[in-house]
Amino acid sequence: MIQSIESPARAAVRPAVLAVLAVAIVVALPLVVSPYWTTVATNAVLAFAIAAPLNLLTGNAGQFSLGNAAFLVVGAYTGAFVTFTFDVELPVAMLVAAAAGALVGFIVGLPSLRLRGAYLLMSTLAAHYILVFAALKFQTSQFGAAGAIFPPLRMLGVDLSGDRSMYFVIAAFAALIGLIITNIMRSGHGRAIEAVKARDVAAAACGISVARTKLWVWSLSSAMIAAAGVLQAYYLGSASVEFYTLNLAITYVAMILVGGLGSLGGSFLGACFVTLVPVVVNHLSEAYGGGGVLAHPHELQTVIYGLIIIAFVLLKPDGLIGFVRSATRRLRNGR
Repeated sequence: MIQSIESPARAAVRPAVLAVLAVAIVVALPLVVSPYWTTVATNAVLAFAIAAPLNLLTGNAGQFSLGNAAFLVVGAYTGAFVTFTFDVELPVAMLVAAAAGALVGFIVGLPSLRLRGAYLLMSTLAAHYILVFAALKFQTSQFGAAGAIFPPLRMLGVDLSGDRSMYFVIAAFAALIGLIITNIMRSGHGRAIEAVKARDVAAAACGISVARTKLWVWSLSSAMIAAAGVLQAYYLGSASVEFYTLNLAITYVAMILVGGLGSLGGSFLGACFVTLVPVVVNHLSEAYGGGGVLAHPHELQTVIYGLIIIAFVLLKPDGLIGFVRSATRRLRNGR
């Protein structure tokens, strides 16, 4: 059978068209849906902004971590401290939080030079509890038991605290995160990351500094998550240690496993999918009167996350992005 060969120019046009289409959908979405679904969309986009750096660390670099919730609390409280102390606006607070997150990520990543696999995962679990405990002490001394209460978001004198305004602010930040990660993975740094993940001994033999690459990606991903932590706190209106639990960390891990490891598109699909799970559970609970297992929707969500992770790991290791790629190939081949 003779198969048609697609020209490079035509192949290059398709991603550009898809990118323009995605931007158009993102811009138009809050203008055509209800405030409720605008909130759902905002949560999904914010989840992507947090899951994508985690996927860079875990999916692309092979560094397993349960410390993402701890990096969020580092960012949130760093942002709260500089905001209330120096009266700075959100971009400055996010930059300072990113610097703090990079430093903490560098320290948390040091065990990755000696540990790997389950042992590295346990070290990040220990880091989670240590950082959350330190955040609790900081919260008590600086903000009280209730935590930090953030003011309505304003930048350059413009009120951005409305649902639609927050959606566009978060969407812009998520787009920036996606652009940064895309450019990194297309650069020499991205090739070094993939080489270290595949075989660090072979990467070292090729002249790649394994230690520098690992610590660099730890610092970068942690910086982006910490910056997202400030934005998340502004969106929620407050930051309290009780929010940054291990369950929250596992939720973001579920996103990248369900969406697809090592894929930016997978991070987005996983964020949307996992964000919609509590929405569906709550709707079912309301529709059927909350009887039986639906009487405990929060616990049911945790069980569903666990079952979803097991199902994808066993049946579809490449995640939702694998389904999309398979469907795209079939459409391209006319089958």
